[in-house]
Amino acid sequence: MKIRYYPVPGGASILSCTGTGSNVRIPEKIGGLPVTGIAPYAFSSNEAAQAHLPAGTKLLEATDGEPEAPGRERCLGGESLRELLLPPGIRSIGEYAFYNCVGLSRVGLCAGPALVGNGAFMNCRGLKEILVAAPSAAPTCLPGLLEDIQQEVRAVFRSKEGDSVWIFPEYYEESVENGPARIFEHFIHGAGFRYRQCFREDKLDAESYDAQFPIARSETNPETLLRIALERLRRPVRLTAAAKGRYLAFLKEQSADAASLLIRDDDPEGLSFLAERGAFTAESIGRAAEEAARLERARCLSVLLQERHERFAAKKKTFDL
Repeated sequence: MKIRYYPVPGGASILSCTGTGSNVRIPEKIGGLPVTGIAPYAFSSNEAAQAHLPAGTKLLEATDGEPEAPGRERCLGGESLRELLLPPGIRSIGEYAFYNCVGLSRVGLCAGPALVGNGAFMNCRGLKEILVAAPSAAPTCLPGLLEDIQQEVRAVFRSKEGDSVWIFPEYYEESVENGPARIFEHFIHGAGFRYRQCFREDKLDAESYDAQFPIARSETNPETLLRIALERLRRPVRLTAAAKGRYLAFLKEQSADAASLLIRDDDPEGLSFLAERGAFTAESIGRAAEEAARLERARCLSVLLQERHERFAAKKKTFDL
């Protein structure tokens, strides 16, 4: 992959990348300089990126990895970019840097805050997962990235404390004209906007995040609610006893739907997790077993039949002589 960059105080900023693949790993260093920034429009428009360069900027070029066959290279961005891994030293992401990268589905981040410019990830409609190589309490550039992402997205933190998954639901904004007053009223629909405010000094506030759940129940897709509850209970990083109780009560209340979701995901471990916590009733486990059999989820069916046998098997009648 060829990388065009330019020196900035304290390091280098990436202007563009060209290659034949669809996944981009920005190196930690280039030309002996630590990579600290992504230039405005870097992965959305070469012309705009060049136009926004400071006057007198000296452009440099380097190759990362093995040289690629000439003639097959293309600018990596827009629809061609699928996955992006940013290095630990990134401290700024320019405005519209990844604008209209509609094929981008996964982004990898590291610990450390960064200034994220306006519209840096606007129209990245395919982005579904953000991997963060840091503890969930560490400062990162995740809040700045989420500002542009209105669809549902999973943030997975990975560190020595263990993995934790934080789902940010979708939301959308609407402007409605108030005819008599001749003004536009702005409305935000969905709990996702409030979930994205659960950061303090670039750190994810776990207590604030979990506190959104009772309100979100009336504004969020039922499947998303189930996934939030399951993820927080199965990976209970920084989970208070009160929040744990709320999530578990919800899953017991929605045990049939929770089982159906896990069966479709072919997740027998998830079913065992719920079974161990007494989430199922005789009726819900019977319905779940029927669905597992219909979908030919053999491992899921095995877990459900075992649970039904151990907890809900009919007691044999005995007679005293």
